[in-house]
Amino acid sequence: MPSALSRHCSTATAFIDATVLETSAVQIGTFRCPVDYPSFRDTGPIERCVVVFPRTAVWIQHDGSRAFLADPSVATIYNRTQRYERFPASADGDRCDWFGVADHVARDIVSVFHEGDADSDRPFRFERAEVPTCIYLHQRALLRRAIAGTIDRLEAEEKAIELVASVLRIAYRGSSCGTATRSAARHRALVAAARVELLRSLRTNDSVSDIARVVGTSPYHLCRVFRASTGRTLHEYRTELRVRCALEQLENPRLANNLSAIAHDLGFSSHSHFVRVMRRYADQTPSDVRQLLRACSASRGQPASFR
Repeated sequence: MPSALSRHCSTATAFIDATVLETSAVQIGTFRCPVDYPSFRDTGPIERCVVVFPRTAVWIQHDGSRAFLADPSVATIYNRTQRYERFPASADGDRCDWFGVADHVARDIVSVFHEGDADSDRPFRFERAEVPTCIYLHQRALLRRAIAGTIDRLEAEEKAIELVASVLRIAYRGSSCGTATRSAARHRALVAAARVELLRSLRTNDSVSDIARVVGTSPYHLCRVFRASTGRTLHEYRTELRVRCALEQLENPRLANNLSAIAHDLGFSSHSHFVRVMRRYADQTPSDVRQLLRACSASRGQPASFR
């Protein structure tokens, strides 16, 4: 993410924070930080207001807030100069893609939802938002075009601003003024633990009993609390994670030609099952998504930076 260490690359630790497209209004970049990186916990403050799309699971704690689990089901949100810490949730470290906007752009966006937030020192009120698969796919396609240089400045700015606004719109719609209780805090902790386990066991088709045993509760209680907290069943949540993880394999030239192997690797029962699920959540078939991501990566020689 655009931090004090932005654009730093260390081959010894494979840490990369790279800006792939930059204008006066927006930035687009990738962040890869392995668990064994010496500064994994704290890589510095954020330089711009930014929305981040995780590819892996990691615990994030904004300065002054409680830690929450960031995984591919959410977009995380940061203000300029935001300090935060990260804690490992898996051996995959912190891998994500980010979309930053200039301060005046951030304030313009939030003024549509809440005028008072535009005058705040931290215009982005929320720390995260649960995003649908269509937005997750949209940001991945935009990132690929930015990396390949197949998008001009006007379109890049317009689409990045639209993407950030769509995430904030979801955050405002999902906001709640309810007071936290001890029971609610326990439920949040239980749901977070279940999400970690679902991502860890993405390919193994664990049962409700298996997951409940790992997180230390009963199958019924887990099902009830998880659905009440997320609006989805455990199965629905795992399926969405599988679809989002499939996007990464579909944009990998070494893997994307074998859709049946991708389906098997991610725990789908068959290629046809993979097709049905992808169409349901992304409104496209796997081959359509593969073609889209390939088209986004097909360079036409456009420059990727507009400083």
